[in-house]
Amino acid sequence: MTSSGMIVIAVILVGVALVVLARLIQTVSRPPFTWVRRIFDMPVGVPLPTKEPAGALYYRQYPPRLSLNVPALILGPVWYLLAGLWVHVSIMFSLVFLSGGLLAPFVWVYCGLKADEDLLEFRVGRQSVY
Repeated sequence: MTSSGMIVIAVILVGVALVVLARLIQTVSRPPFTWVRRIFDMPVGVPLPTKEPAGALYYRQYPPRLSLNVPALILGPVWYLLAGLWVHVSIMFSLVFLSGGLLAPFVWVYCGLKADEDLLEFRVGRQSVY
């Protein structure tokens, strides 16, 4: 066997040993293992910075359907780009481009009427885990 093959086997064996150790720690409830269990229970990742608390986003009234947002009506997809909704912008520009500009008035009206609702859904979705 080559040295690289032995390294791969050693890494696999260490991984299996860690999995077995984690299973053992979960089943043992003696006090010496509580600090190890606390380490495994720590949340991973950095929370996203928010301007509003999550409860204020989830539990407030939804904006009325098809409410008029004048800046979004004037700027169209550019307003969505300035708000950070780049997926919506790419879809709208694709529609306008593929239709040869025929759907541009409809896209602008959509932007003016659905901007508040799309922005709220984006903010709530940013707070969601799944």
